[in-house]
Amino acid sequence: MQSGMLAMLMQSLLGLAFVLGLFALLVWGMRRFQERQGISNNSDFRVVRKIHIDQRNSIVEITHQGQQYLLALSPGGVAQLRADHTINHKSEPYAAPPEQ
Repeated sequence: MQSGMLAMLMQSLLGLAFVLGLFALLVWGMRRFQERQGISNNSDFRVVRKIHIDQRNSIVEITHQGQQYLLALSPGGVAQLRADHTINHKSEPYAAPPEQ
């Protein structure tokens, strides 16, 4: 009885090791494929600044290939607010219009 349980345990562990080995081989192969295709983590996207509106919403300014983009991030997704290369970094902070 004990030898049957031990054999099943060894068979399960060997099966698990085989599956994990296949997974590691797949990950390695995908990384090699990305390197050959020129896909890398060092893209030319750069986050210039991020402003948190509240806990769930924020505004992000990014640059990509010389262009600057202003994006709104929310749980519902991403919306492009502005896309141009004339975003002024030294502008005054937004002031609410005077109340009437």
